[in-house]
Amino acid sequence: MSSESKEVKKTGLKFWSIVFMGLGSVIGAGIVSYVGIAVAFTGRSAWIAYFVAIVLGFLVNLPLILMTTAARIKGGNYAFLATTLGDLLGGFYGVTQILTVLYFSSFALSLASYMSEIFPSIPSNWFAYGGLIIFAIVNLFGTDFIAKLQNVLSVILIFGLLLFGIYGILNAQPDSLDIFQPGYFSDGTYGFWQAVMILMMSTTGYTLITAFSAECEKPKTDLPLAMCIVPILLVFLYCSVGFTMCNVLPVEETANQPLTAVAKVLFSPAVYYLFVFTGPVMALATTINSSFAIFERQLVQVTNDGWLPATLAKKNKYGIAWKYMIIFFFVGILPMATGLSITEIVSNTTFVGSIGYILLAVGILRYPKTMEGAWENRAWKIPMWAFKLSCYVCIIIRVYMLYRSLLTASIPMLVGSLVAVVLFFIWCWYRKKAGKVHVTKGWELQ
Repeated sequence: MSSESKEVKKTGLKFWSIVFMGLGSVIGAGIVSYVGIAVAFTGRSAWIAYFVAIVLGFLVNLPLILMTTAARIKGGNYAFLATTLGDLLGGFYGVTQILTVLYFSSFALSLASYMSEIFPSIPSNWFAYGGLIIFAIVNLFGTDFIAKLQNVLSVILIFGLLLFGIYGILNAQPDSLDIFQPGYFSDGTYGFWQAVMILMMSTTGYTLITAFSAECEKPKTDLPLAMCIVPILLVFLYCSVGFTMCNVLPVEETANQPLTAVAKVLFSPAVYYLFVFTGPVMALATTINSSFAIFERQLVQVTNDGWLPATLAKKNKYGIAWKYMIIFFFVGILPMATGLSITEIVSNTTFVGSIGYILLAVGILRYPKTMEGAWENRAWKIPMWAFKLSCYVCIIIRVYMLYRSLLTASIPMLVGSLVAVVLFFIWCWYRKKAGKVHVTKGWELQ
């Protein structure tokens, strides 16, 4: 083993730090903002839609979870795809991660809406911009600092969401578990599956922690196990919150509303403000914090391989590419500056994200043939037929998600996304043809 690998193992992220990073990366705008949107689509059955979304999210993520048991991936999903699908498609996937940073805007808008509940006299945009600025600065201080902060914020977050979920279950309407009551599946099959697709955006993000594979102490065991534990925690957190959101008050009062619509009825003023800070605010804070770190690590490898100008990967004394923090901030505020709603941001970025994830699923299917020795080296000895089945199921679900995103995306934003995707591909083709790209091996057996 190289000295570099020994150092990574010696100072790497511990298991529970990985779990909290995964939890923080997935719990965010979804639980605090998408639930009200789901209630609008399917009424009181939104909590059931959340359970289905978590299960489908796990099935979508299963191939990547299984792949992480085989090797340490140094450059996240980008480096992996550059190996399994070739330089060009890998580079294309890596560069398009800049577009997925648009999600930051939905996190910031949600944060602003909840902070305004605590400080109503302060303009909400100040909180949106301020949240992005604060965590961009926080992420300049390196992985150890980010992980320690994430651990603290995640514990506070779990307390806040359980407070809302458990207290809501105890105060739910008497017929809440009778799925044949009026209000359940209010818009039929279409509405239920539309709710599931929207909620899935908040149930799959924990695999983004593969970006920390190079910094994990035991990546082949701790990383996949953490990604199996997170969805179990989500069942308790998400379903209890979803149940409370759609079974305490009439759905007419909670559709398209944030969690505060119910919290104001459930809690006294003092407990209400405690919940807003420990639940929604912490959920969004952990997501923004981990998102800056996750995307920076992938894009540094993309840049080092030549797909983007080398100056972007220049690091500070804590090993962080500080220029990307600035870029993430400006990309994040772009949707807010153009006046898009959270629903529009989610619908349109789902389209771009789905293309990347379909490529990722195909790449995972190819890893036993393209990563020499990795299949034999895997820690979890799952049979080949089961591995391939998980990949096919993932691809089918991802294609369906792409289709559903097309049904809700606005035409101008969709056209803009398509143009951006085409331009990114042309850019990658040009960089490779010009000889500026030199892809390095982004994985190692361990």
